Amino acid sequence: MKIFRTATPFFFLISLLGLTLSACIDSPLADGTSEATSLFIKTIHPATLTAISEMAAPSQTPVPDPLGLDWSVLEGQELEFWYIWDLDEPGTGMNAIVDRFNQENQWGITVVPYDRGLVLDPLASVESEFEEGIKPHIMVGDSSLITGWYESGLIEDLNRFINDPVVGMQEKDQRAFYSGIFNEFEQDGSVRPGMPFSQAIQVLYYNESKAKELGFDSSPLTAKDFMEQSCILADEDKTAGLIFSPQAANILSFIYAYRGDLGISEEESYHFASKEVQEFADDLREMAQDGCVQLISNYPNPMAVEGEYERFNEREALMIMGSSLMGEHIQVVSDQVGKLDDWKMLAFPGPDGTKVVASEVQSVMIFESTPETEFASWIFLKYLTSPEVQAEWSQYSGFYPTRKDSLRYLGEFREANPDWASGLLLLKYSRSTPLHPSWQTVKLAVEDAFEEILANVDINPSDQLEELDLLAEELLEWSQE
Repeated sequence: MKIFRTATPFFFLISLLGLTLSACIDSPLADGTSEATSLFIKTIHPATLTAISEMAAPSQTPVPDPLGLDWSVLEGQELEFWYIWDLDEPGTGMNAIVDRFNQENQWGITVVPYDRGLVLDPLASVESEFEEGIKPHIMVGDSSLITGWYESGLIEDLNRFINDPVVGMQEKDQRAFYSGIFNEFEQDGSVRPGMPFSQAIQVLYYNESKAKELGFDSSPLTAKDFMEQSCILADEDKTAGLIFSPQAANILSFIYAYRGDLGISEEESYHFASKEVQEFADDLREMAQDGCVQLISNYPNPMAVEGEYERFNEREALMIMGSSLMGEHIQVVSDQVGKLDDWKMLAFPGPDGTKVVASEVQSVMIFESTPETEFASWIFLKYLTSPEVQAEWSQYSGFYPTRKDSLRYLGEFREANPDWASGLLLLKYSRSTPLHPSWQTVKLAVEDAFEEILANVDINPSDQLEELDLLAEELLEWSQE
């Protein structure tokens, strides 16, 4: 099984994200709000600081010190905060959120934000600084990094903060997070190295108008329905029921929908040769052999994704797959009578109707420092992950929140942006991608394996999955050296 391939250039991914964000971001006003634009409405004033201040207020009932420290240790704390996002205008979005915290917290905590996304390879840049002993106090970043950083002793286990009786996170707040994400952030049953902050989900883009023309009254509810609708245009030359890009996020979504689980097991290995993954691989192979799938590969053509969206926009495909961040690039042409097509985002369906969307989650991490600085970092983390701030960040960025209770602050925004809002209905189906640094390499092997299953009729899917297991084990061992 080949694994020698080039991933989509990071510059291309940055460009795509930049296009999305540059169309979305408006400069903040002096009072920390932003004017309504075609995408963003007036931002929301968070109430979180008020709740935190009440915890510090004098009480007739004696309470233990927070984290074993006096509240006074927060006075004048300065935190270095790294994030990787606002690529076009680093002075907007996240910085506006930080500014409000700096202005309103009662202890004089000052958070100094640094946008680390303004380089070609942010991860390499950040990790090179770690090697030199340079690190922030708190950071928002890709969740696939947290396991490796925790094992290296860089970041703290957040359960110590969460379980504190004074400043911890109450059960109702923990339950407010989407469970498919929040639960997967606790590893080995006791360690939580990060807190989910925002997410982009992998979805099926589905042309409802075209589906009705083809005789379908509803979107596919099960894997069988999905296969039927994908095969409706099998004999057509220029149109497709499904254009399939073997991106890891697409494959993972289907594996989860088939009730497979690729999280690293207790035996410290991935498990692809399971009956659930085998069932999906067999279904995918059957669809390919019946001409129901048009394969589109990113290698060696990194611009293939653009062609995928272009074909969908020109009504040459009933369904494609992609990140929710790319929704703004869906501009389906009108039909012959001038009416725009109706389209929506769908979850990936499984054989029994299970619905799943793989989620690329951005998490907040607290780096090892002094107890006083970690305490201040926790105060900022609670503010940053509050439902009000998550809702505000969603409006700035186009990412989705990781808390269900954020939705009540997005009413106007949802009305103004119905296409984006349709994705909110899918968040309850979200499952995080594997939270292990090895996934960054293993996912390339997954993409190659499933592309071979689709493209090479001489390959047995079962044999391919067994080979994938062996290769994934080697890659896992390599990542742990």
